[in-house]
Amino acid sequence: MDLYIQISIIVITVAIVVLMYFLIQTMKVLKAALEEVRLTVGELRSDVSQISVDVKEMIHNTNEMTLDVRTKLRSLDVLFATVNDVGQAVHSFTHVMKESAASLVTTIKGKEQHEVYDSESVHSHKTKKISAVTDGIMSSIRIWRKLKNN
Repeated sequence: MDLYIQISIIVITVAIVVLMYFLIQTMKVLKAALEEVRLTVGELRSDVSQISVDVKEMIHNTNEMTLDVRTKLRSLDVLFATVNDVGQAVHSFTHVMKESAASLVTTIKGKEQHEVYDSESVHSHKTKKISAVTDGIMSSIRIWRKLKNN
């Protein structure tokens, strides 16, 4: 029975030695992996530091651009107010021109009904008034186009 015990002890010893060998090999692989993780974390720290510097600079530039755009938009407010005023003036002008043309047409019709002229003077009078109204309308259209193009 002593022989069985000695063989068992030898087998157990060999098994422990083999187990220790593989355990040591596993520990070496784990050590290499941990070293690689440590290097990667170190690189990440430096990369994150550089990225944070870049992000701070980008935010600073964005703030400057925002302030610049706000300043330029404020300066454009005056321009838009002027354009609004010009639009109001043109609108008032066209309204007055419409009223003037309507009153002129009413006056012409009223005079035609109450006055008797010979056919030449009536035709001449009508032609002059129609010409004046046409000239006024054409002038208004030219002014409108010039304002629109500017």
